[in-house]
Amino acid sequence: MKSTKSLKDQIEKLREENRKLNSELSDKKNRENRFKTIFETSKLGNKIISSELVILEVNPALVKLLGYDDEQDVIGTKILDYSPEDHQKHWSTLQKELWEKETPYFNLETCLVRKDGSMVWVHVTSVLFKDEGETYGYTLLEDITRQYQEKLKKEEFISVASHELKTPITTMKASLQLMNRMIGDEKDFPSKILKLSQDAEKYTAKLSHLVGDLLNLSNFEQGQMTLNKTMFKLSDLLDECCHHVRLEGRYTIAFKGNQFVEVFADKYKIDQVLVNLVNNAIKYAPDSTEIIIKVDSLKNFHRISVIDKGKGISAANIPHLFERYYQVNKKGKNPGLGLGLYISAEIVRSHEGEIGVKSELGNGSTFWFTIPK
Repeated sequence: MKSTKSLKDQIEKLREENRKLNSELSDKKNRENRFKTIFETSKLGNKIISSELVILEVNPALVKLLGYDDEQDVIGTKILDYSPEDHQKHWSTLQKELWEKETPYFNLETCLVRKDGSMVWVHVTSVLFKDEGETYGYTLLEDITRQYQEKLKKEEFISVASHELKTPITTMKASLQLMNRMIGDEKDFPSKILKLSQDAEKYTAKLSHLVGDLLNLSNFEQGQMTLNKTMFKLSDLLDECCHHVRLEGRYTIAFKGNQFVEVFADKYKIDQVLVNLVNNAIKYAPDSTEIIIKVDSLKNFHRISVIDKGKGISAANIPHLFERYYQVNKKGKNPGLGLGLYISAEIVRSHEGEIGVKSELGNGSTFWFTIPK
């Protein structure tokens, strides 16, 4: 009797395990069916790629995006087959980030060549996933060709407008400088008119700076920035970049470290970076009358730091400081365009250097950048 009961219990246990297994298989099949439905009916291009960037699965939306009629025309090919040569580095970066660094997801904007030779711009999002011990990339591609063309028109307008504005502003700035020198030589000239003339010169200089930022932005966007590298002493550059601060008389500049080292870089553009960082220290730390510029010569690079003793920057703002158009205080007295730090970062990166900031509320800020030796 006991053996019969034990056998029945075992049979019932096996039946229960079988029911659970069937339920799990059914759930898995349902999940797969739901995924397949989403994959096939999505209006965005969907694909699954291997670590070698081979397309393993593709949905109708991506087939249509690439200008083909049948999924089999695309499956088995490489995504690089549809990428112009000067954009293939984007996919190499994606490959490195996902499969070498194991970054969970990666975004990029690039263009692809359709079957008829036309170009389509896409926003790409890839996510890693594992299946039976292999790691694959699940990729979504959104057609952003229209947005990209609108962006090009905007950049073209900014470029043309900036160039057109540059000449009259430069002429006006020079005229105001000359006029101020002439007024300054007149002892009996009304002080109010002198003050108005000086203000006009100051704001013309600011306008010239803003137009210069727009020109630089346009050049960066169009990949037209060129470097004219020469050997020069940092001490010469530091004296020049801080001249406007000394003339104002309100702030003092203190130098630390070996400022007499020689660097191989574009002197004009590195000067632009330093002026931006010093102006930022004045703008966002107006009560910090001493600005420190420190030079550290390390093994493979020189690091230049601009240090203020102002109120500091909140942790929430720090990750966005070098983004285009980002401003910490948009309601400030002179908010600007939010391009200074973005342009500085682009210049430093073009020199194969790095740029960063260390700051906390109440303890000032240190903006730094490096120039490789």
